[in-house]
Amino acid sequence: MKSVKANKVKVKDSSESERVHSLYGYNVLDTGEEKEFNDLARLAAEISNSPIARINLVDEDSLWTKSVFGMKRPAAKLPKKQTICRYTVQTKKQLEIEDLSKDQRTSSLPQVTGGPKMRYYFGVPLVDPDGHALGALCILDFKSRKLTDTQKRQLQIVADEVMARFELSKKNTELEKLNEHKVTLMKMLSHDMRSPLNGIIGMSSLLMSEVDDDSHREIATLLEQSAVQLNQMVDEIMSYTLIESKGFSLNLTLTDLDEVVTSMKRLFSPSAQSKRITLTFDNQTDKKVYVDRGKFEQIFGNLLSNALKFTNTGGWVTAELTIEDKNKGDAKLQLQVRDSGVGMDDDQIARLFEASRSTKKEGTLGEKSTGIGLSIIKHFVELHSGNIEVSSRLGRGTVFTIKMPVPESISDLD
Repeated sequence: MKSVKANKVKVKDSSESERVHSLYGYNVLDTGEEKEFNDLARLAAEISNSPIARINLVDEDSLWTKSVFGMKRPAAKLPKKQTICRYTVQTKKQLEIEDLSKDQRTSSLPQVTGGPKMRYYFGVPLVDPDGHALGALCILDFKSRKLTDTQKRQLQIVADEVMARFELSKKNTELEKLNEHKVTLMKMLSHDMRSPLNGIIGMSSLLMSEVDDDSHREIATLLEQSAVQLNQMVDEIMSYTLIESKGFSLNLTLTDLDEVVTSMKRLFSPSAQSKRITLTFDNQTDKKVYVDRGKFEQIFGNLLSNALKFTNTGGWVTAELTIEDKNKGDAKLQLQVRDSGVGMDDDQIARLFEASRSTKKEGTLGEKSTGIGLSIIKHFVELHSGNIEVSSRLGRGTVFTIKMPVPESISDLD
């Protein structure tokens, strides 16, 4: 018999431990007031025509009040043995005590014998999806009374809504942690992949300048093209992950646009040469401007990559940079990329900036893409408070025009 009793105690302790563990998982103990829970407490009081309604949570030895209507919110937790809600938690059923002073469980409690001299209690357990009662939605009155069945059903609905709000808050917290983990992982992978890819690109360029044999030069060119394309795809996937996680902000730095153009020439000239596409750059700017250089280079590179991808062998691609300065302090940087490529119809243009696999399209020589590049570019342009325009005709080529305001001094950033 002793062993049976010991087993029973062990099971009980285990169940209570699981209940408290579940409660802690919602991270709601000792948290501040929240309007949505205050409103639900008020609704419970109005449904029951009661002066007081509370949303209480019970851990292993204390009661915590999340929200209260009709009295001041307690500044400290209450010992569990002095609470009425512990009985609701124990039974996991609705509990009504018509006269607290006549019930042996509650007649000696401080809130009944002194202080407010409570006389009526009705509690609805707050039950999690695993069946653990974490606390109670309760109403209190200074006089003995009884609720109708309709009122009890309505209060059950309110209690379910309280628990649903706890669940939603918990899920949101879990998603935030998952997003943080995903962003951290993507940053690590992106860094670890970019380093060797940049090495391949650099060595390929060096190799092309050293070899004289056409077949070897072609191999080096293809190697560099593949590395550049993969590097761009890594950038796009990383950027899309951060956009989804709201992890992007602008980092404006004074940028020499000549240096940006030189970088674009180095990266995309091999692709143009392999398709015998005439690639030209026209930089009409003579000022350094404040932009997020990394994001601007990604914008520029994506537009060039797409233009080359969808232009047939023997065609042309032109990139032009200008600064419009119609009014002082209102300078706008314009980037325009034009091509003689395959073009698009109105339906394709309408879906152009969607981040979807359905928007993926192979280039004229079967070049691959992630299908998310232009949606990222649009986001980056809008981060700069700019806009992007597209004009295109099937078989007649495409023109992308980007305009975004650019300050020319630190003082303009204030």
